[in-house]
Amino acid sequence: MYFLYNLIFPLIFLCYLPFYLVHIVRRGGLTREYWQRFGFFGADIKKTLRGLHSPVWLHAVSVGESIAAITFLKEWQKHYPEDNIVFSCSTSTAYHTIKNKNLPGVTLIYCPFDFYWAIAHVLNLVRPRAVVIFEVEIWPNLVRLPASRGIPVHLVNGRMSDKSSHGYAKWPSIFQPIFRAFTTINVQTQEDAARIERVIGPSPKIHVCDTMKFDQVPDVSTVDVGAALDGCFGTGERLVLVAGSTHPGEEERILDAYLVLRQEFPSFKLVLVPRHCERTPEVVELLHRKNLSVQLLKNDPTRQQADVLLVNTTGELMNFYAAADIAFVGKSIGGQEGGHNIIEPAIYGKAIVHGPHMENFRAVAEIFQQRKAAIQLQDDAALLPVLRNLLEHPEQRNALGTNARATVDRYRGAIQRTLQAIDQA
Repeated sequence: MYFLYNLIFPLIFLCYLPFYLVHIVRRGGLTREYWQRFGFFGADIKKTLRGLHSPVWLHAVSVGESIAAITFLKEWQKHYPEDNIVFSCSTSTAYHTIKNKNLPGVTLIYCPFDFYWAIAHVLNLVRPRAVVIFEVEIWPNLVRLPASRGIPVHLVNGRMSDKSSHGYAKWPSIFQPIFRAFTTINVQTQEDAARIERVIGPSPKIHVCDTMKFDQVPDVSTVDVGAALDGCFGTGERLVLVAGSTHPGEEERILDAYLVLRQEFPSFKLVLVPRHCERTPEVVELLHRKNLSVQLLKNDPTRQQADVLLVNTTGELMNFYAAADIAFVGKSIGGQEGGHNIIEPAIYGKAIVHGPHMENFRAVAEIFQQRKAAIQLQDDAALLPVLRNLLEHPEQRNALGTNARATVDRYRGAIQRTLQAIDQA
């Protein structure tokens, strides 16, 4: 099967190539380094790779996995300070995202397509002491070639859908050798472990380490924003909703709920923190259409008290989450999809509300639901009654916040558990 794969895959790729070229040209962001995807490396990068001492090849596919892998990468460097990291990814967006981070001790490359000769070429250049694959990238040559050379191959922060598990299990002659080639398989949940066991059977290689997303958000020292809240709302009693990382369509739904609830709860106040501060004029216009006055956090010429405080800067969200009574986490209602990180307000033990569209944080959202640590709206219409209930019942806010912080404490440490499993392999 492995021989047939290496015979057939290049032929299938050639048929697909015209469509692929159109796709990547439309996406943009291409540079000469993209030739590395086809196995062609320039003289400079070849020299760099050959000169590395104790290299480890860490691979993540796209932007989401690459950003998540950075925290793991930094902990690996602390754990194995003698190692150099060769970081590979598969998309131009991920490549430029990582490149802009300027990570010390990290050499960035594109991962070649899974041609036998291309993966062998990278292994010959890098000569890694280990290969670490992040989350879901299961390619025959990427896994089996280094393993055949005696190089440990580790899957970290692994996850598998039920659909993929059933698909892999239907073709055991293809996928069992791939998964059995891993030295360790470190997965996020017991369900992920069971799905892999469906493919290869029970194995001591499989370790449940939890999701690394909880390790990505450290406890941080926050700046007291009490003066900013006093300047906008006055010094009296207040219940503050911080709507964080909002996107178009969400602010309108939040403002509609706010207009109703502030009549019922005079102390109810709203802080809006759009995901992109360049949208400030657009959000200000929306506020004015709703007959709501607004104060900007920075560079507001009036500095008069207002109905809504609009945070028109970057890097302030955590400060306001720390001062919130209720935190709404955006990109989850109003036609938006994907979600943002609910762990951020959970750090501060806040009552968290988010919409149903948490595709980028599905595993985290499920954990919070299981532990009654956040409220997931069924739809946009549920925002108003959910907020009303939380405003009426402080004990429910407190219970949600307590559960949220306890959830963070319970699930932190996935990276250390993963490194321990790798050490013991």
